[in-house]
Amino acid sequence: MASIAVIGLGRFGTRLVRNLANAGQDVIAIDRDRDRIEHIADYAALALAMDGTDEAALRSKGVQKCDAAVIGIGTDFEATVLATVTLKQLGVQRVIARARTRISARVLRRVGADAVVMPEDEAADRWANRLIGPSVLNQIEFHEGYSIVEIRAPEDWVGKSLAQLEVRARYGLHVVACKRDRPAQGGGATELRIEVPGPTEPIDADDVLVLMGKDEDIAKLPSVK
Repeated sequence: MASIAVIGLGRFGTRLVRNLANAGQDVIAIDRDRDRIEHIADYAALALAMDGTDEAALRSKGVQKCDAAVIGIGTDFEATVLATVTLKQLGVQRVIARARTRISARVLRRVGADAVVMPEDEAADRWANRLIGPSVLNQIEFHEGYSIVEIRAPEDWVGKSLAQLEVRARYGLHVVACKRDRPAQGGGATELRIEVPGPTEPIDADDVLVLMGKDEDIAKLPSVK
């Protein structure tokens, strides 16, 4: 279980805290606004009404021990930069900052951000891929021009193995994992499992494949009929 700090509880930060908490992670939620802190307190392991750029205050609450920190401040770019620098000085292993523009993203990387999130751009990219290629269920950008995607198995892939499909050779993509329903232990209902398919294992019709690669290569994937 990871320990993650989220600084800035606007719409993005609040949703992130809830999702992380629901996934069983320990979350420290930080914002200057006491009302926002009160609204998120039931989800966070620790909810703090304080300045997310104050190094001494962050240290006193043990933020330096977190596995990662996400800066979700939406409009105050200066505060985002200061929080990024402060968290890196504290020794937080992974700092992820929110940016509104690509110029802001470049600045944040230069001052130490390990990754930059651009929610508006990422949402637009996901919807573009869904409209152009309906097989894409979900997409996460991990570097500019590169993503991890989930796709339902295209009809002409069903019954074929990865070796037969030659996904890497044909599309330039890596198959990371496969989500599929399997009988639950003890029989009865099925349960969703995440597996790494072998090269000779056939793809099932209900499989959801997790692929990684260039966005331009992902766009070439066949659509689900």
